[in-house]
Amino acid sequence: MRGLPRHHGTIGYAALVASLFVLFWPVSAWADASHSALERVTLQLKWKHQFQFAGYYAAIEHGHYRDAGLDVVLQEAPGDVEPAELVLRGDAQFGIAASDLIVLRSQGKPVVALAPIYQHSPMVLLVSEKSGIDSVHGLKGKRIMLESHAGDLLAYLHFEGLTKDTVTWLPHTFDPSGIIEGTVDAISAYSTDEPFLLQQRGVRYSTYTPRSGGIDFYGDTLFTTEEQVRMHPGRVRK
Repeated sequence: MRGLPRHHGTIGYAALVASLFVLFWPVSAWADASHSALERVTLQLKWKHQFQFAGYYAAIEHGHYRDAGLDVVLQEAPGDVEPAELVLRGDAQFGIAASDLIVLRSQGKPVVALAPIYQHSPMVLLVSEKSGIDSVHGLKGKRIMLESHAGDLLAYLHFEGLTKDTVTWLPHTFDPSGIIEGTVDAISAYSTDEPFLLQQRGVRYSTYTPRSGGIDFYGDTLFTTEEQVRMHPGRVRK
């Protein structure tokens, strides 16, 4: 069988290439459009990246946010600005906070709690067993290193009769070495963090929790602002 004239073959080949381009170009365009259609939002974490935020990492890894049309950026907490303040001033659309949301709301700040991720606060007080402190009341007259967002612990201590007049508050260094070396008598801690560090060092410790005093606050809570709810209700519902 004779072949087609060369110019016919060239035209046919070009037509084939053109048809393939037309056929597949929309697919590529749709893919780019689908990616660009993702709405980027920033979630302000309350601390550095760690296991505490595992659920958010998993949601990104498994594409749950993408399926909802969102491109979520997880932003670590800076050392010089309160994480909630970054959400309030619009640097992030969502944030993670805890009992401090109650304080902010009482101050007239337009924060809106969306979902309590931790049903119980992980905040605890830790003391070294060698301190001889055998109950929370043993902290009277002692030095307690307390972080700034520890409203549930303050409520617990107040309930147990421990106030600023009966204990010495110290700023938190976020290093449990203080109760090991005896420079402080107790420290506030996350039950998922500092106890593990103490176990690694072979330090025996006791834990006192607000729940033992009947105070049961939520822990990490996803929140946003009234403006976000008003301007982007559909996104907030996702």
